Amino acid sequence: MTLSANDFIGLSKTGGHNKSEKMNLIFRLIRVDNEMFHDYPSDIRDDRVCVEIENGKIVKASIQ
Repeated sequence: MTLSANDFIGLSKTGGHNKSEKMNLIFRLIRVDNEMFHDYPSDIRDDRVCVEIENGKIVKASIQ
């Protein structure tokens, strides 16, 4: 299976978290609507997905 951040776009928070667990990825919540939870990390990893959520759906995801 090829890893793509685009596979997370449109999923709910729970759906994205479940998908990341199945893919053995760390799930990092960056932002929900206008509330910031974490900054984007400064280190680069290939086992972490960072997501931003708007209106209950993931609108931005990156593997880092």
